[in-house]
Amino acid sequence: MDESAAIQIVAIIILIICSSFFSGTETAFSSFSRVRMKNYANAGDKRASRVLKISDRFDSALSALLIGNNIVNIASASIGTILFTKWFPAYGAMLSTVVLTIVVLIFGEVLPKSLAKRSPEERALRSSGILWVCMKVFSPFVFCLQAIVKLFSKDEDNQPSVTEEELKVIIEEIEDEGVLNEHESELVQSAIEFDDITVDEILTPRVDVAAVSTTEDPQAVLDLFFSTGYSRLPVYEKTIDNILGVITQKDFVQAYLKQNGNVSVIPLIQKVLFVPPKKRISSLLKELQHEVMHMAVVTDSYGGTIGIITIEDIIEELVGDIWDESDQVKTEIVLIGENTYRVDGDTNVFDLFEYLDMEDCSYDGSSQSVGGWALDMFEHIPQENESFTFESLTVRVETVTEQRITSLIVQKKPECSDEENE
Repeated sequence: MDESAAIQIVAIIILIICSSFFSGTETAFSSFSRVRMKNYANAGDKRASRVLKISDRFDSALSALLIGNNIVNIASASIGTILFTKWFPAYGAMLSTVVLTIVVLIFGEVLPKSLAKRSPEERALRSSGILWVCMKVFSPFVFCLQAIVKLFSKDEDNQPSVTEEELKVIIEEIEDEGVLNEHESELVQSAIEFDDITVDEILTPRVDVAAVSTTEDPQAVLDLFFSTGYSRLPVYEKTIDNILGVITQKDFVQAYLKQNGNVSVIPLIQKVLFVPPKKRISSLLKELQHEVMHMAVVTDSYGGTIGIITIEDIIEELVGDIWDESDQVKTEIVLIGENTYRVDGDTNVFDLFEYLDMEDCSYDGSSQSVGGWALDMFEHIPQENESFTFESLTVRVETVTEQRITSLIVQKKPECSDEENE
């Protein structure tokens, strides 16, 4: 082997090592954890700070890596062709293509990328210095390349790096890995979904509102406070569509005792917020905190009362149901037989679908409760024992009270359950 051939072989090896560096670095910078890297940077690691700086300019870094990788691959192919042609004049070009393709594929692409994928943070830290130099060296080429790309690409609004749905999937994966337990995962997902929830999804409907009239007998007001366990009651004049404000149990009891039962609710009325049904609960929570209020009245476009919502209702969307000694615990979904459930009419219909592993069902109506969903399906006020089918469910009305569906029997077809479990 002459000296020139040895130099060419060494050059090819060096170029393949460079290809390995560019390929592995590309994988490392596209898959490392920014959270972990920020922790390193906050701990004083200057290399981590450089990695984050490069990551913020990832398009430029990627262009530099691709340019560098293509240069070394083309160079190794050219040198290999010269070398193999010298050794095998008749088949040199073909042999060079076959051999170098296999070598570059294994040692310049697959192997370095696989290794970098196993420990992307460590690889990114070790390669950040050289990559930073490459970005500076190739900056004129990168600038030209990005200018060409802009000519052929449409201007698009800045897209978030992670969408809300992707974030939910990430949280589920973290839970599967055991980093978060089920309760912690549900709490984080509730926080993510919190800003999307509107008042009409969680309000107490008008028919369930416990309220008192301005002319209510004091003893009746006192009895209502004690029977419901509520600390506040709305006060209306003539009709519940004309709510004036709220009274607190503390103020009423003090006035009742002080005046020997001869008390009017009117002087005790406190202001209350009036909000539309599509207001976001995150915005309402801030407003209630600012106004130092605990309750809001939800009204329609005609000023009629739709229902009420309290701070407790809003907080429960984050942390789950909050029970105190005056609350009656109500189980909304009860298993009464094989794949058969008794469901309260006030149960959230999407909670039912989630419970039955039917999150992807086709229902797109506006009703939030199971009773409302049933009315949408019947398109009339049903009688007891009327039923309908929905996908894999058979739903029968169990009880109707004052034109309101209060209880239903829901049966899921066993074969559908088996298929889903598979």
